[in-house]
Amino acid sequence: MEYFEIKGGRPLNGIVEISGAKNATFPILSAALLIGGKMHIKKVPGVLDVINFINILKGLGVKIEENKDEITIDATGNIKSKIDHKKNHNLRGTQTLLGALMGRNKEAMLPSLGGCNIGARPIDLHLKGLKELGATVSWKEGYLHAKAKKLTGKSIYLDFPSVGATENLIIAATKAHGTTILENTAREPEIENLINFLNKAGANIQTKRPGVIYIKGVKKLHPVDFTLIPDRIEAATYLIMGAITRGNITIKDVRTQDFEPIIMKLKEMGAEIETNDNEVHLFADGRFKSVNIKTLPFPGFPTDAQPQIMSLMSVSKGTSIITETIFENRFRTAEGLQKMGASIRIEHDTAIVTGTERLNSANVAATDLRGGAALITAALATKGTSKILDISHVDRGYENIEEKIKKLGGHIERKNDSI
Repeated sequence: MEYFEIKGGRPLNGIVEISGAKNATFPILSAALLIGGKMHIKKVPGVLDVINFINILKGLGVKIEENKDEITIDATGNIKSKIDHKKNHNLRGTQTLLGALMGRNKEAMLPSLGGCNIGARPIDLHLKGLKELGATVSWKEGYLHAKAKKLTGKSIYLDFPSVGATENLIIAATKAHGTTILENTAREPEIENLINFLNKAGANIQTKRPGVIYIKGVKKLHPVDFTLIPDRIEAATYLIMGAITRGNITIKDVRTQDFEPIIMKLKEMGAEIETNDNEVHLFADGRFKSVNIKTLPFPGFPTDAQPQIMSLMSVSKGTSIITETIFENRFRTAEGLQKMGASIRIEHDTAIVTGTERLNSANVAATDLRGGAALITAALATKGTSKILDISHVDRGYENIEEKIKKLGGHIERKNDSI
């Protein structure tokens, strides 16, 4: 089993180049199926989830060539409607193929969905919206089976601004008959990125006010080349790593407007931060102050950055409070941090974090993607050597994380021997 061995206590200094957004990759590659033809997609992150997703697409009959962070995707010809459960890899991103296959083939068969074990992420909103567009849905032998003679535009209100449901319904409605109006949609940057991609390919999609999307169905789309937006959660993670190690780092190739709440909270805690359009510079000196956060859909504080900032709160002055409104199991990281000496009390959807002077090195296990990043963050600030186990979780969403940390002066090694 692979693990990270981290010798903490060194400030991180230098420059980090941020990869393309993992969470933008799935809807863009899914939409490429709807568009058809041959396209070049740039800034595709080489993370495990994306590698597995590409293999799923190949299993459907899509031709894909990979060259570093650029792929050529050719969705010409017949594309299967059924995803092989053996290729699914328990991958949550597979759900974005639902709208694409419905839009292209009027049929989709998906195995049960996976992802991190951080709480319920029901697909009900996706299915409710597809039914409104004219689909019928059934479950049989572990597969979700959706089909329709045709998809017809409707006004659809989402009970929760789900990112996945918003993406699926945008893709499905792009070539539907008539006009679809989606209300109470997600507003994440990845949604904007998807809309830009589809419009560039000939779609007619407008956001007339926040949370309301108008989609006028078109008959044809044409292949286009496209560049993914940078990964705002990766950017936030390295900022927090710089802060907890009292470092001096610059993150490049970012869009600062995409993670403004994190920047503002780090400033509130005491970080010196300078920003321009595509980079952020952070300087940290001394212990940080406590702060309260509440996770919310974009443009609020992202749940995907909550575990990492919990690590920083663990060594800050005073008591910080986290209210988690998105996922009920998002506090699983607290157990690992407590093993490192953190003082954290969980009460339902609230974590009360009382800062200590310094955490202790320990052997701890990642339980999910962002939790693993949080434990790495904490280990970088300890004195002594820590081991982070089950790092396959981290590989799902962070490209070359150990190499990027090493470049900043951190002591981290990937090892594969008995603990």
